[in-house]
Amino acid sequence: MASEQATDPTSIPAAFGLRARLQAVLPGLSRSMAKLAQFLLENPELPAELSIAELAARSGVSSPTITRFCKLIGYGGYTQMRVGAAADLGRTAGQDAIAGVPGVMANPEMGDQELLRTFLSTHIRALQTSADLVDLRDFRSAAQLIAGSEHVDVYGVGGSSSIAKGLVDRLYQIGINARAWSDLQMGIMSASCLTGSAVGIGVSSSGHTTETVEMLAVARSAGAGTIAITSDPASPLAAIADVVIRSAPADDYLDLGAMASSHTQLFAADLLYVLTSWQDRERSARFTREAEATVQRHRIATRRAGSLSRRPPTG
Repeated sequence: MASEQATDPTSIPAAFGLRARLQAVLPGLSRSMAKLAQFLLENPELPAELSIAELAARSGVSSPTITRFCKLIGYGGYTQMRVGAAADLGRTAGQDAIAGVPGVMANPEMGDQELLRTFLSTHIRALQTSADLVDLRDFRSAAQLIAGSEHVDVYGVGGSSSIAKGLVDRLYQIGINARAWSDLQMGIMSASCLTGSAVGIGVSSSGHTTETVEMLAVARSAGAGTIAITSDPASPLAAIADVVIRSAPADDYLDLGAMASSHTQLFAADLLYVLTSWQDRERSARFTREAEATVQRHRIATRRAGSLSRRPPTG
């Protein structure tokens, strides 16, 4: 079996703590290293509390394996990983004071306040993980593609379809011609008509949704620029994208994962929209003003029509 290569530290943003690094590299790790990564995700406090020998014993691996793992996730050694773990714990302690105990599964026996704290904790952590995974270089590259395009197709099915439609609605507000597609046949027909001046965006938390992958693949074959919004950078969707936008994986949030996943996708889509609007601020502001004025005129006309219809007949 080929040995795994250590991650180039410059390929992971310096601001990433231990948790974000684990999330970033997990999809590409071997089974044994992925098992160690999952162990650390479930026990994030251990590196800050244990020596390398103690952590090795607790996780069932050797000390040299721990050292190799540190390099795989972009750290120079165990000391640097302990610092990253301690930084994550400091931030988490502040969150716990607000949101409650992490990792607790919602159940019908919970009291009202415990249920609310569990929901809040789950969503806060999902959004924080998404923020940790953000590489603004990728977001800006995607924003430049969108802002310079003549047309944008956004593909998403199931729960991701609402994210796709929401992104299209926002892009329309800043003057970007965009359409959302959740039906496979309609989506691939539209994708096949795209040109090199167009962009296709695929939205799928897993990155394995067959319909979304197929629609984006057709867009790529037509010559369009491609963007993937997914939690898995090693997924089929990511493999056919020119730019990959990361979101937090759903399975990190137990039974609330599907709900938290929609928030992490929305977080990524909204950030992408903001950066796109900044590519040409004058155009964005102009179209936003025109859209707001048009909506306001429509509301006034509707109220006037309603008022006239309610007037009693004369004569």
